[in-house]
Amino acid sequence: TPSKSNTSGSSKTTPAEISKSFADIPIASGDTVDVDKSLLLNSGDQWIGRAVLRSTQNMEDAFAYYQAKMAEYGWMTVTSVQSKVSVLTFEKGSRVATVQIEGGGMRSSYISVTVSPREAYK
Repeated sequence: TPSKSNTSGSSKTTPAEISKSFADIPIASGDTVDVDKSLLLNSGDQWIGRAVLRSTQNMEDAFAYYQAKMAEYGWMTVTSVQSKVSVLTFEKGSRVATVQIEGGGMRSSYISVTVSPREAYK
């Protein structure tokens, strides 16, 4: 059954452990994962779900970062739109990743990376 990743309870999850759970997407240094809003199914390089990040980068820098860095993790760009809410779409093997970037203030942004299985065409 799906469950939310969280840090409540007796065990503490470190930022490094969280980053390893989302192993095949880039997370910039200084960015933090909002575990209460994130959903992780599986882990490592076959995870699916959603990683919600609070970024120290502004929207333009975050857009450029994901446009460049996703390829380093083996993702191929499908499409990208830079606007008030920017969206980049990538594919890798049997999965698709959608990166949504919204402004979070003067020098920050909110980033949501959703990874799901790609539908097979018949």
